[in-house]
Amino acid sequence: MSRLGNDGEDIIGRWSEQKLNLLTKYLQAYSVIMNKQKEKWLRAYYYIDAFAGSVRPKAKEDEQRYIDGSPLRALQTEPRFDEYWFIDISPQRVERVEKLREDFPECEIKIRQGNCNEILCNEIVPHIPYSSKTRAFVFLDPYGLQVDWNTIRELANTETCDIFINFSVMGVTRLLPRDQRPAPHVEEQINKVMGNTDWIEQIYKPPVQLQLNLFADQDPALSRETLKGEWLASLYTEQLRSLVPHVSNPVLMKNSTNSVLYALCLASHNKTAAKITNDIFSRYERLSQRRN
Repeated sequence: MSRLGNDGEDIIGRWSEQKLNLLTKYLQAYSVIMNKQKEKWLRAYYYIDAFAGSVRPKAKEDEQRYIDGSPLRALQTEPRFDEYWFIDISPQRVERVEKLREDFPECEIKIRQGNCNEILCNEIVPHIPYSSKTRAFVFLDPYGLQVDWNTIRELANTETCDIFINFSVMGVTRLLPRDQRPAPHVEEQINKVMGNTDWIEQIYKPPVQLQLNLFADQDPALSRETLKGEWLASLYTEQLRSLVPHVSNPVLMKNSTNSVLYALCLASHNKTAAKITNDIFSRYERLSQRRN
C-alpha cells in the first residue's frame, strides 16, 4: 500500500521497494529461460502487469529519491519480452504509463484502463491459450483486495502463466472483527478474494467460561484470537495449490512495526519456476535476518 505525494506520485515504504527488487530478480531469470526456449518451441512470451500505474514512486524515508516501479523494471529486463501489457483502473496512472511508449519505442506496449479482473479474463486470457505456444508472466500487486479468485483460476487454467501474487494479508485481517463473526456480505467479499471461507468457522470460538458451562442457555458471543500473518499466508498458498501444482513459499512483507502487510508468492505449472523463486526468497530472508 502506498500514499500519494504532492504531484500524485506514489510514496512507498522500504518493504515495497524490497518487493520490487525481488520482482526484478525473478524477471531476469524468467526472461533468460524463456528466450532460450524461443530457439526451440516458444513463439513469444509476455509481461502482464495488472496494477501498473506506479511508474516512478518515491521512497517514503527520502521523498527526494525516485524508485523504478514494476513497469520500468519489466521494460529494462534483458532479454526483452515480446509484449508488455500494462493495466490500471486509474486514468491518471494510465497517463503516466502511456509516457513509457516514448522512452521505449522499440517495445511492443499494450495499455488498458479499467478493472483488471475484466481485462485479464475477457481480453488477455483468450490471447494466451496453451495451444498458442506462448507464455506469460503476470504480476498481481493490488492496492488491497481487488484481485478476484476467479481471475486467478482463469489465469491458472491457461497453463501458460507464471503468476506473481502479492496477497493482502492486512486487507483480509481488517475484515475480520475480533468480537463477532463477520457479516455474511463480508464473508462473501473474502470468498471472492480467497476462493474459500471454511476456515472462518475455525477461528471464531465462544468464551472459555461459556464453553465450560454446560447449562448456559444464551447464544455464545463468538470472538477470535489474534491472527498470525504467517498462518493466513499459508492458507492462501495452500488454496493456490488447488489450481496449480507448484507454488513457492510465501515471503512476508512487513512494515516498520513488524506487522505483516502482504505475502508475496509465485504460482506456476513449472516446477523450476517455483524453485527459482524459493531460492531468490531464501537469499532475501537470510539478508533480512542479518540486517536485523
